[in-house]
Amino acid sequence: MNRDEYYKQVAGYFDVDASDFEDRYEENKVLKRIRHSFRKYTEKYSFQNALEIGCGPGIDLIYFGRKYPARKLYGIDIAPGMVEITGQKIKRHQTPNVSVATGSVEDINSLFPGQVFDMIYVYFGALNTVYDLQKAAQILHESCTADAILVLTFVNRNYLMDIPLFLMKGQVKQAFSRLTGRWKGYSPDKSLNSQCFTSADIKKAFSDKFKFVDRRGYSILFPAWYRHNHLNRLGEKWGDRLWNWDKKINHTPLWNTGEYSLYVLKPLNA
Repeated sequence: MNRDEYYKQVAGYFDVDASDFEDRYEENKVLKRIRHSFRKYTEKYSFQNALEIGCGPGIDLIYFGRKYPARKLYGIDIAPGMVEITGQKIKRHQTPNVSVATGSVEDINSLFPGQVFDMIYVYFGALNTVYDLQKAAQILHESCTADAILVLTFVNRNYLMDIPLFLMKGQVKQAFSRLTGRWKGYSPDKSLNSQCFTSADIKKAFSDKFKFVDRRGYSILFPAWYRHNHLNRLGEKWGDRLWNWDKKINHTPLWNTGEYSLYVLKPLNA
């Protein structure tokens, strides 16, 4: 499959969810807690010109745009429906410092000609759907300033807790689907062209252009976002415990065995 056809299918997958994406997010306490942590990692660093890849319906673009009106925020998403919703929010919230466009990583230079970014962030694994991760890393390097920070999150290949949870339901195929490297997304009804990566995959793609300065794993024991009903049953006290246990596991070799991993990178020429 060529690149254009590949991205057309990815866009179609996400456009189906565009209309009620944010409503479902607002009901999901797990997503909110993880997103808050992603933002904290981003806000540890000073930036003036930020790019979000896979901005969806603009949840984070609008958050940063309203909180930091003197800063410039740019966003891209492969799904036109998501971009349309974000554009409506930009007008509604009167955030002229925020811009959004439809496209993939390969389109950054043509969508925002002459722009370079001192912050590039990706939340909830948008880079899992790029056509070529190594090529994407090269483009990001060309698109950032020498002192830039990248906050990148990925859907993991080795999500260990998911295997027994699926097996308990008799869903053998789903239990081991990620381990093949090819992943069909979260929906049982439609298929997403994407890949799940190991930490070694990500280092191979980025390490010749970036240095890794921080990392963190998420939903190792704490529920994944699509199992947020487990958190409702366990209660906030147990949720806090699982969240804190995950923090401790992050200091062990098992840090990369949850639903997501976050990496903070700097260009090697910094």
